[in-house]
Amino acid sequence: MKAQKIALFVNRGEASQRLATEALRRGHNVTAIVTDENEFSIRHPNLKVVKGDIRKKEDVKKYAKGHDVVIYTHEPTRDKPREHVDITRTVIEGVKESGVNHIVGAAHPFGLPTEGTEEAYNEFKPVVKAQQEALRLFQNEKDLHWGYAHSIEPEAEPKTGKYRASEEILFTTPEGENRIYAKGYSSAIIDEAENELALHENTGTGKEGMEY
Repeated sequence: MKAQKIALFVNRGEASQRLATEALRRGHNVTAIVTDENEFSIRHPNLKVVKGDIRKKEDVKKYAKGHDVVIYTHEPTRDKPREHVDITRTVIEGVKESGVNHIVGAAHPFGLPTEGTEEAYNEFKPVVKAQQEALRLFQNEKDLHWGYAHSIEPEAEPKTGKYRASEEILFTTPEGENRIYAKGYSSAIIDEAENELALHENTGTGKEGMEY
């Protein structure tokens, strides 16, 4: 596959840098859209870092334009779970207005460990609920090709009654749902982006007019 143009919208966490590193390793061109350029430490000839706000539809539209696929990362928090739903809606609307048809969302909160207690489970529930609402936003979009990586709800052990956080992540697309290991998170996200890029290549629809 030839080098493709990936717009990576960054919110918080190290997941974004791991995704950028994996995409660059595979030879793609990456535009990282960040709120603070100083917090994105990666440097590479095929990487452009620009300042933009994922919470603003105008910024999403501007910086998504001209790319082949958009990846956005946003790790939901227990304090503001609704923020994730709002950001997902903004990204979907901005990307649609930009003319790009492919989105991959990375939403698993790596910085949110779950202990095996009912209290910890209850604290995690709003995060899972927010991801489920964000997933429904994608499922209502019939003209987009999308992928969404999100958490598996903690399950209680039958014998002990303690809750266990899964080592896997759910990856949902219009074609169905798969489980991927958290350790292979970055690779799986870029795999999905490449699947969508291959689809884009096969349609023969070029993208022009990238804005920085």
